[in-house]
Amino acid sequence: MELEYYKNILSISNYRQIQHMDSDLIALKEIKVYGHDLKVLRLDKNQIIIQGYINTLEMGDTKNNDL
Repeated sequence: MELEYYKNILSISNYRQIQHMDSDLIALKEIKVYGHDLKVLRLDKNQIIIQGYINTLEMGDTKNNDL
């Protein structure tokens, strides 16, 4: 997986699966992008490009990380 962020545009290449998509949260398998006014500019089998104000980017499966 490759991530690139420039001028409020996040590009994620080789992503696996979309699990949730909303204006303040986009969750891919093992990646969650939190922010405001998130919009998908491009979506195909190899890449997703998201525009908006990104506050947090979580990577990995956080469901099993109970401390």
